[in-house]
Amino acid sequence: MNPSISRAWRVATAVALAWLLVPAHGALCLDLATALALARANDAGFRADVLEARARHATGWSRIASMGPRGTVSARAMRSRLDYAPDSEAEAGDRDLTFSDSELNLLVEQPLLDMEKIYTARRGRCEMEIAALERVKADEELFVRVVERYFGFLTARDEVALARAKLAFLTRQLETARAGHELGLGDQSDLYDIQGRYQGTRAALALLEARLVDARAALVEVLGQELTGEVEMVDLERVFPGPGHDIGHWLRQAEKNNIDLRLSLARAEAARLDGRIITGRFLPALSMYVEYGHNSPDNDSIGYGWDRDRTDFGLRLQMEFLSGGRDLADVVARDRTYRAARQRAIAVRRSVRRQTRANWNSLQRTLESIRFYREAVAANEKSLRIKEAGYQEGLQTMLDVLNVQKDYFAAKNDYQKARNNYAITWASFMQIAGNLAEIRKRLHYSLP
Repeated sequence: MNPSISRAWRVATAVALAWLLVPAHGALCLDLATALALARANDAGFRADVLEARARHATGWSRIASMGPRGTVSARAMRSRLDYAPDSEAEAGDRDLTFSDSELNLLVEQPLLDMEKIYTARRGRCEMEIAALERVKADEELFVRVVERYFGFLTARDEVALARAKLAFLTRQLETARAGHELGLGDQSDLYDIQGRYQGTRAALALLEARLVDARAALVEVLGQELTGEVEMVDLERVFPGPGHDIGHWLRQAEKNNIDLRLSLARAEAARLDGRIITGRFLPALSMYVEYGHNSPDNDSIGYGWDRDRTDFGLRLQMEFLSGGRDLADVVARDRTYRAARQRAIAVRRSVRRQTRANWNSLQRTLESIRFYREAVAANEKSLRIKEAGYQEGLQTMLDVLNVQKDYFAAKNDYQKARNNYAITWASFMQIAGNLAEIRKRLHYSLP
């Protein structure tokens, strides 16, 4: 081989490998913990979920407050005219009387035993529990969404970097092949083969760069602000370690902590209490009351012209026994709603168990694939160096080198994608198990 071509080949190989293998240094302005904090502060969907949860919490308080005392005040003012006319046998003249009357009433009532209000208060506590669970669910969904978009961006960026490194290899190889062809060295088919691979890599790079723009926009959307610098890589071994326990442990954790399952159970309890509220209307209700009344009429006719004050206090027992067919229909509807909620909770429990197993199996397979891809990258890198040395010595063809390069870049790309996908799968798995706090702890990120 021509010495100048050989030197150019060695320089091209060294530059491309350095670009691919040497980690970048410098200031990295966005890490995963910062991304989570920004998303929590700026994501409109998350903030809407939080506001809805707060509104539900307030609704729960209003239901509990129904057990408190109830006070009403009313006032009335009237002006009346009475006309008196004697019958035909009476010897008296007609008379008339005009008078005014004003009245003020104040009533304070405190339920003592009212099953409708008692169940309404319990329903309020259940509503507040649902609100708290919905707030937790909003936090968990935001966490997983940020992780997905963060590592989606890293995957897209890695793919673009690999494609550019591959294009750099092929650019130098194409220049080397052209120089050799001009000197009458090498096979012309090798030149065409390199040109085909070069153009194919350029096409793939254009698509990958468009995908990177989309991934960046998706990350910016959830962060609520533009990226001002590079996105930092994550120490996967520290933040996303292996499961550490068997599947039985995680199934128990999921049944205990999964937020969707807890919500379905709470909603089933809310549906049961709604039915109790309806039936409570037909049970006796005992309350204590104090009522004050003041009348101030004018003019003088059988008590008019005298101010009167009245104070009553005592116990009131009342029971509703007929309300058309509305309450009966409500009882039937609430019972069916409760049974539907119970079945939905059963379905959610089965789904949680299935998802836990599926994500567990996916984690195990992904961990194995990472190990195999890492070994494949190391083997292909060694093979690439051997093939390059053989090509420089005239023992290997350009096609042999290109094929090994193709395998190397494919293995490298699969390895990086597998690592990023593992982080996303691990976050989803921990969400199902209700244990995202463990990841937050490793990130040194805590909820406000």
